[in-house]
Amino acid sequence: MLDRAWLALPQVVSRLTSVVVFALVAQRVDSGSLGAFSVATVISSASLALAPALVGKPLANLVARGAVVQEAPFAQSAAVAGSVLAGSGLLVAALVSEGLVRLTLLGAAIGVPAVMIVESSFWRDVFTGGSRRAGGLLSLAYAVQALGVVTAVLTLNSRAVVLSPFVTLLAVGTVILLVRRGLTARGAWIWFRHRRSSWLPYVLGVAATVALVQAIPVVITATAGFGSASVYRAGELAFGGTNLLIGIATQSLLARGTSRPRATYARFTAALLVVAVLNGLVLALLPDALLRALVGPAEPLLREVLLIVTVQRCALAVSSIGGVLLVTLVSARRSGLLDVVAASVSFTSLVIGSVLYDLRGALGGLAAAEVLLSGMYFLLLRKRT
Repeated sequence: MLDRAWLALPQVVSRLTSVVVFALVAQRVDSGSLGAFSVATVISSASLALAPALVGKPLANLVARGAVVQEAPFAQSAAVAGSVLAGSGLLVAALVSEGLVRLTLLGAAIGVPAVMIVESSFWRDVFTGGSRRAGGLLSLAYAVQALGVVTAVLTLNSRAVVLSPFVTLLAVGTVILLVRRGLTARGAWIWFRHRRSSWLPYVLGVAATVALVQAIPVVITATAGFGSASVYRAGELAFGGTNLLIGIATQSLLARGTSRPRATYARFTAALLVVAVLNGLVLALLPDALLRALVGPAEPLLREVLLIVTVQRCALAVSSIGGVLLVTLVSARRSGLLDVVAASVSFTSLVIGSVLYDLRGALGGLAAAEVLLSGMYFLLLRKRT
């Protein structure tokens, strides 16, 4: 139980500090600079999605097969090297740009390697240093980031404030790298070149998932307008507690695994279903004024589709647990393929629903896709166990 608490801690700290950082930056900069900060943050979050694919899932598979994790330094070397190369490309683009575009690209150039360093360190430590070290170090990194932003807000100009979250996190990451052993260019090459089959399928799966996330508001906007797209984002915010617990559960299962997949599946899905239903019920019972304070002008439309959104969250909770349990039960290639199939099914359902019934159809399509995927993962889990 204590192990799982240490693994959950970074999720909570990162969510809280992200809110604090955004609020602090927003107090000191104009709307254009805040937009640059937001876009740079989105670009930097690619490292957040890629770190488990490059390091976490491959190492989890090695451990599940009884292998000694000798190659953990190789995995982190590759992750850091790749992010530094990406950051260098963004830096070059920033140098030939001007104004807010330069500010955006500069923030991303610093943020991409910064996030990858601390996140890949977390996944390496999970399998080689223990939950306490992994969770404690990552939580500390994000807490120091928030303190750095507080200092910048009090002492620096607005453009420096925009860059301060990325610079602070990179400084923390640099300290982490200085005390790490085994990070080498040779290790990165071995992981990229000779261990490609252990991580590439996961990266392709992540790419498909990220593409779906980006496509959802675009499709809804194209078929139902910008107001409807805001409802989707409002739903994400309103179910933030459920989303946080889904993230904690899946990260914990990937890091620690289980010797009883079926029992774990039943226990975790039941708990998350209760959370999602209660989340939806609380939103339904909230007075209009309180819900409007949370989601703004999207409140009336969100109420109209709240049942659909609740069903989608329930199905997402179930499919997420099934999907993460399958990571160590199937090959990397099959796991990556499942992610691509899942994203394709969701995208197809989204487009069909949007064209036929606008916002309700889009959200209903996503809910139907999650229900279908939940069933597919359940059947695969039974077959494998």
